[in-house]
Amino acid sequence: MASVTFDRATRTFPHSDRPAVDSLDLEIGDGEFVVVVGPSGCGKSTSLRMLAGLEPVTSGRVLIDGVDVTGRRPRNRDVAMVFQSYALYPSMTAGENMAFALKNLGFAAGEIKARVAEAARILQLEDLLDRKPAKMSGGQRQRVAMGRAIVRDPKVFCMDEPLSNLDAKLRVSTRAEIAALQKRLGTTTVYVTHDQTEAMTMGDRVVVLREGRVQQIGTPGELYERPDNTFVAGFIGSPSINLIDDVPVSDGRAVVGGSLEVPLPAGTQAASVTVGIRPEGADVAGGESGGASDRLTVRVARVERTGAETFAFVDPVGLSGGAAHRGEHLVVRLDKRLDVQEETELALRVHLDEVLLFDAEGNAIR
Repeated sequence: MASVTFDRATRTFPHSDRPAVDSLDLEIGDGEFVVVVGPSGCGKSTSLRMLAGLEPVTSGRVLIDGVDVTGRRPRNRDVAMVFQSYALYPSMTAGENMAFALKNLGFAAGEIKARVAEAARILQLEDLLDRKPAKMSGGQRQRVAMGRAIVRDPKVFCMDEPLSNLDAKLRVSTRAEIAALQKRLGTTTVYVTHDQTEAMTMGDRVVVLREGRVQQIGTPGELYERPDNTFVAGFIGSPSINLIDDVPVSDGRAVVGGSLEVPLPAGTQAASVTVGIRPEGADVAGGESGGASDRLTVRVARVERTGAETFAFVDPVGLSGGAAHRGEHLVVRLDKRLDVQEETELALRVHLDEVLLFDAEGNAIR
């Protein structure tokens, strides 16, 4: 196990007008599971490859256990990589694939056999060691790829979107297996994905990247409850947060649709703000007492019922000034027992303590 440090690590590809990874500063603790997430082209895989030594660092440093490994070859970093494509040798059995790196490193036959057997036991691959990749399912091949990394007993695991080739159901079970395995082994792990659900359910901490720059680093709960900007707020959470831009401010309150009034933190100086409401941050108003300042009237455009949940796609009634919501509609998660009809109006009760506010530059107002 080891700590990992990115010290203003930058990677600029030839003929590119901007860095793929721009001055990445990140401290990863010994035994920590960190997930790097972001849209395609944000630099997350490049960051991982810089750590593994598969991509050179243009400027800055990468350190493992406090030792600068920036100029070291991949084989001298004690880092094991798990790729999206599995990268198994088709002519070798599962056991031979897992043993291959150890043979190249000159391990004794008895040590190799013991390590492969232990990894197979951990990953429940004992019955597959004599089977070749073509005779295995996607999930089994992914476990073999992980076993190949485990047998090396590295300081750091690097995982580059290892679940992307699996179907949805298998992806859910395999991500749980990976998270449980990491806790059991205690090996420092850096995991790259574009799937925010994987990031939220697997990582001790999550790093959100955009265009090569860190947007926020924090626990899954921190990113969801207290995003630093509208990008993080919109990227983390499914369905995505509802963002209403250019909401006018009056007497220290953001006024949405004429009736919903969201108090701003004391001292906020802004003529307008962006209001963020999570899909679960509002429900249909009943007959309970309370002022109308937490109400928002909407028109239902579409209803989707998934069985366990009902989602209503709605439009606010009476947005004032230049206020406008992003996306085609707002999304509200409703009780599945409610009979909500399209083309009707609903009065929503918004949980004011859960509303997020952002300034004109998209930064959080707190």
